[in-house]
Amino acid sequence: MIDTAQTPEELITTLPGLVNAHLHSPYGPQYRGVTRSRPFEAWLGDIMAREDRPATPEEIAACALVTGLENLSAGNTALVDQYFGPQTKEHVYSLARAYEELGLRAWVFVTVSDLPYLCFTTESFPRFPKAIPLAELPEAALPLMQTSRYEDQLSAVADIIRGWQGSRVKIGLALSNPVWCSDDLLRDAAQLARELDSPVVIHAEESPTQREVALSQWGMSGIRRLAEFGLLSPRTLLPHAVQIDDADIQLLAEHGVSISHNPISNLKLQTGIAPIGRMIAAGVNVCLGSDGQGSGDSQSLFSVLKFVAALAGLNGLRDLEGVVEEIALPLAIENGRRLWFEGDLSRDSIEFSQPLGPYAYAWDDPVPHIAEVYVDGVPRLGDARRLVREKGADRIVNELRAQAANPERAARAERFAAIGARQARSR
Repeated sequence: MIDTAQTPEELITTLPGLVNAHLHSPYGPQYRGVTRSRPFEAWLGDIMAREDRPATPEEIAACALVTGLENLSAGNTALVDQYFGPQTKEHVYSLARAYEELGLRAWVFVTVSDLPYLCFTTESFPRFPKAIPLAELPEAALPLMQTSRYEDQLSAVADIIRGWQGSRVKIGLALSNPVWCSDDLLRDAAQLARELDSPVVIHAEESPTQREVALSQWGMSGIRRLAEFGLLSPRTLLPHAVQIDDADIQLLAEHGVSISHNPISNLKLQTGIAPIGRMIAAGVNVCLGSDGQGSGDSQSLFSVLKFVAALAGLNGLRDLEGVVEEIALPLAIENGRRLWFEGDLSRDSIEFSQPLGPYAYAWDDPVPHIAEVYVDGVPRLGDARRLVREKGADRIVNELRAQAANPERAARAERFAAIGARQARSR
């Protein structure tokens, strides 16, 4: 086991393993470099239009293997994967087993929602001024507006969680976003999480439009609405939390909620800059995430750290006492390690092939200089690369990417993005 203790003034030869607090492997490696920068709602239409069928368990496993190896290769030894896809044991367990086989620590959170994603319709969001009547949508978009009974979804997810037997990989409950969940779903999901003793992951206040929808439809922010239903606690992780105010931050701090800050994805999808300085000052546990490759493209938290440090004058880090780089690094390590992972995370580390500058983690690209990554004190990179190669995961992902980027799907994506663009606001 290598020694990860060092002071900021020393050249870096090792670092503790990083924690990627937010990604989506099923919407992952096949979309790297496929989608362009758009306002969130337009981007969502784009990426939803590029799939014409549910993924198979084999495809889910391949995406997880490629994503997991990309994380390991970047020094991420633990991750949180919010899964969108078929809610079957075969699908979810194929993902979880992929991470187990790679030697990663991981939480896989299975997502439930019961309101449509593609756009906010008059039928589902009658108080939202920009809501679009369902009749105005093109016929090709209607299948994407269909939802299933949340009771059936919660039952399926509960069965998946109860049936999983893993070691370093755990499975939990996720909700898509307050704006995509009815009051009944929020109430029953909170109850189920308590029964299962499951942490909960919920996208929240990701875009200006989502904030506008929450205030107009329910008369309160998404954060406040989650609090009303008992969904804020030390067992809650909220990715994004971009469009929030001081009252929301106070609620997050009072309930011990963790946040995943995903600045690259937020900027690509034009949602704004999360006020992480104010959150940290209030005592909120802020972690870092790459988001899925469809929105963040890379899984490197070193790239994320560069954005965190570079935006310090805008995200509030510069208003805190201390060196910006030294404030940023724990967000990728200690803060992420509070997210309920199994085992002794102090045994997870990164070994570099050459000494790096003391602030290389924030301004350089250390990934090419990673010699080995250890999880539980065991070197993982060689076996992980061999596993991905033997499973043919790259071949499957490359085939999926070719399908997603073909001209017919790209043209469909433009049409569906235009639907979301009618309601989008960018920052």
